[in-house]
Amino acid sequence: MSWDVLVCKFSRTYTHVDQIGNHESFVPMGSRAEIQAAISDLFADTGWSDPTWGDYQGPAGSVGFNLSDDDPVNSVMLHARAGEAIIAPIVALCLRHGWQAMDTSAGTFVEQAPVPEQGLRQWRAYRDQIAGQGQQP
Repeated sequence: MSWDVLVCKFSRTYTHVDQIGNHESFVPMGSRAEIQAAISDLFADTGWSDPTWGDYQGPAGSVGFNLSDDDPVNSVMLHARAGEAIIAPIVALCLRHGWQAMDTSAGTFVEQAPVPEQGLRQWRAYRDQIAGQGQQP
């Protein structure tokens, strides 16, 4: 089970997902090589043995970077199994490249949130609640 974040680029910067209209679509983010380099710059030692999947293991936890099949790349799905320290490089990645990180469980943009860690905190609480339901007292 992972905290999933969709990283993409729109024609403009949105402050809330409710602002995205039906007419909007993703804008190409860059070539596959450019996206891999951008990710690897902030998530050092990300493995790219599969060109559409990056695997990062670090002190804060792990992140799988699933790039769209398109080249140029239209989106990257992040599958994080990590603590709150993973938020800062995600926000930095988006701000540096004009991308947006949509928390798929909270429906908010991580880089726009007053407390960027809030979505991860809520997801972890939910995960812990679900995991605890199968345990006997």
